[in-house]
Amino acid sequence: MMKTKISFYLFAAFLIIMFLPVYVLEVIDGQENRVLYQTITKPLDQFSIQWIHSVSKQPVTETYQIHEDLHIGILEMIFNENGPNLPAGPEGGTKWEIKDGYFRVYNYDLVFDRVPVRIGQVIANHTLIYKQKELPLKDISRPGGLVYIQIRKATIIKMIIGGIGLWRKATFM
Repeated sequence: MMKTKISFYLFAAFLIIMFLPVYVLEVIDGQENRVLYQTITKPLDQFSIQWIHSVSKQPVTETYQIHEDLHIGILEMIFNENGPNLPAGPEGGTKWEIKDGYFRVYNYDLVFDRVPVRIGQVIANHTLIYKQKELPLKDISRPGGLVYIQIRKATIIKMIIGGIGLWRKATFM
């Protein structure tokens, strides 16, 4: 009788956990709108996109923060040499700091529903960095392709099912 009660409570706890909502960081294919990568995250977590600038051939790091409302705010951009499509000076309230040969641009008032990333074709090597793990975006998409990084809420069971689908695509393609 006691084993049955314990089994029932364990099963009930398992079901409750499986249907708890979580925040999910996803990389979405910009053309087919399908999930290429996903991981559990939480509000106030940060992630970065690191890439090599095509003209200056120098690294650029953009750091973002996850908001509770599922939006993504840019926190800062760090680079060590000016180039096309990089900030040329403070604008729109941003602040600049130059230290140890690096430019740090911060105090952005810019929030995204989802962050668009055009994956470089030659040297850019756009890489998602989250919790010290690096994911080169060309490994899950194609050079020249467009991906979006977004946050959504899902239940743990939906995320597991989605993860199985991602694993099957990666394994059998």
